[in-house]
Amino acid sequence: MDANLIHLLIASVTTVVCVIITALIWRRAQVKTVFWWIGLTLLPMAIYLAGLGSAAEGAARSFYAWWNGLQFTPIQWVGLVLGGIGALLLVGSRLIPSESAKDRRARSQSREAGGLQRASSLARPARHQHLRTGLPPPEPAATPPAAGGESESRRDERTATQARHQLIGRRGSGTSQSLSLAQQLSLRRRVA
Repeated sequence: MDANLIHLLIASVTTVVCVIITALIWRRAQVKTVFWWIGLTLLPMAIYLAGLGSAAEGAARSFYAWWNGLQFTPIQWVGLVLGGIGALLLVGSRLIPSESAKDRRARSQSREAGGLQRASSLARPARHQHLRTGLPPPEPAATPPAAGGESESRRDERTATQARHQLIGRRGSGTSQSLSLAQQLSLRRRVA
C-alpha cells in the first residue's frame, strides 16, 4: 500500500475520533477544554495536508529506535524523570479548576462594597469572637417558645446548620453548581 494513502488513512481516522470526542463534550465541558479538543482535531489533517506525513512517520520511527536503544544510564534516568515531571505538570495543570469570570466579578464587587472581610474572621463564626477579643462569650437570647413549640434561637441554629451543610455540600462538588465567592460570603455571614 502506498505510504501517502496510509498517512491519509491515519489522519482521517484520528480526525474523526477527535471530532466525536469534541461533539460528546461540547455542552458539558468548559470553553477552554472544547477549544483544546478542536485544536487537537485540526492537527492530524493539518499534518497530512501540509505534506508532513512522512516527517511524522520518520519522527515516530526515530522515537521507536531511540527508545529501543536506551541504556538507562543515570544521566538518561535524570532526563527521563525531568521529562516525566514536565509532562505531569502540563497534564496536571489542566485538572486544576480555573476561576470563572463570574467569580472574579463577584469578588471585585464585594471588594468595592467593602464586604470582603479578613479570611480569619470568615473562618471563625461570630459566637467565637470572644476568643479573639477577650470579652466573655455572649449569652444566648432566652426567648419563649414560638407557637410551633420551637424557640427562636433553636430555629436560628437549625437554619445556620442547614446553611452550613449547603456550603459544605456544594464546596466539594467541583461542578458548575459550586458557589461563587459572593454566595459563599453570604452563606458564611448567615452561618455566623
